[in-house]
Amino acid sequence: MLLNMSNPDPHSRAKKVKTIEEVFQEVNKRCVRLKKKDIKNNNCILYEVLEKLLTLMRSCDNLFDSLNPKLEYLGSYFDGLRVGQPTEYDINVILTIHMDYSKIKLDAAEIQNGYTAIRMPAEFRRLSRTPDTVMKGFKKTELWCDNLFRLSVKKFREWMQSVVEAALNKLPSENGKRILKIRNNDYKINFKVSGPANTITIHTDHDNVIDIDLVPTLMFQLPKRPNSSTIDFGKVQDSGYSYYFAVPKPTAHDYSWRLAFPYQERYYIKDKNNLKSTLKLLKQFRDVQGFNKLASYFIKTLFLWEVEDKGAIFWKKSSLTFLVFHMLKKLKECLEIGTIKNFWCPEHNLLEKIKIDTRRNWSNRVSNIINDMERNKLSNPQIVLKYFTHKTAFKT
Repeated sequence: MLLNMSNPDPHSRAKKVKTIEEVFQEVNKRCVRLKKKDIKNNNCILYEVLEKLLTLMRSCDNLFDSLNPKLEYLGSYFDGLRVGQPTEYDINVILTIHMDYSKIKLDAAEIQNGYTAIRMPAEFRRLSRTPDTVMKGFKKTELWCDNLFRLSVKKFREWMQSVVEAALNKLPSENGKRILKIRNNDYKINFKVSGPANTITIHTDHDNVIDIDLVPTLMFQLPKRPNSSTIDFGKVQDSGYSYYFAVPKPTAHDYSWRLAFPYQERYYIKDKNNLKSTLKLLKQFRDVQGFNKLASYFIKTLFLWEVEDKGAIFWKKSSLTFLVFHMLKKLKECLEIGTIKNFWCPEHNLLEKIKIDTRRNWSNRVSNIINDMERNKLSNPQIVLKYFTHKTAFKT
């Protein structure tokens, strides 16, 4: 993320900083925090486009309309953990099948990493054959399940993709992009599928780009949980939030749905003083160092484990500097041993797909950077800029 260079001498303020704490605060303020003007402008575009798009989707697919879609604004931006510009948004599209959910069976017996199969009851299968519900679009669900009545991730995703494409196809096109007119604004839109998400890319009048990931989900509520699950539902229950999601993330197993707990994660990281600033600084560090395969969720998971281990007082009494060094050391340790346990499913190692040589290289680099900053934090606190900012952001 490049710093706004409207300040004629962006480094002049940094030169006045006397302590490493002030340097970290400066980096947090100038490179990590989102600008209020950008937030306001992009939020207006986001809500306008989504409202119009949802209306189009409901009008062109009666099954989608029958599932009473509800938009839930989740992800790093809405959690206050976004780094850089407010240009990427994660939106859950919660779909509700109007039937008795107590009859749906969540079965994790033969599925790894805390995922689950969703076995649909006879009541669901009848929806594709009953005249009233056929009229509401449920004929499309006829082939969604296999002979064991497990709901297919692939077919669910393909249907959602078709709904988005049908809605966008109603719009006029220009140079390969769809044009969405809202009041006096023309928004140019592209569409692609990425994992479980349908990504809508909006090109605004000022050549800004906004990416919206629409993720179709089913929502469940405790005490319902998958049988034989390795998810620690005690943690879920302790948060006081009972709702959780099944997400159709594509894997080698077509009937394996990922469980997600965004409300509970918000609970664990809220009201922890410098926690969010520290987390965002580690994401900034990741970006500057080019640790591209170290997903933001992996970093967030490190913090969730530390919240559980240390408690709220630790985060409230500790300086930003202390917390950054503390979490960098935790990151180094996890890279060294090659393990970041999934917070909800500890048997699942989030780093399992990152090559050993890559992890060791990262661990050694983080260790060297920590040592360099600790040696120089008193004599040259601006050493922080070397590792936490891009060269074009601060001229060191």
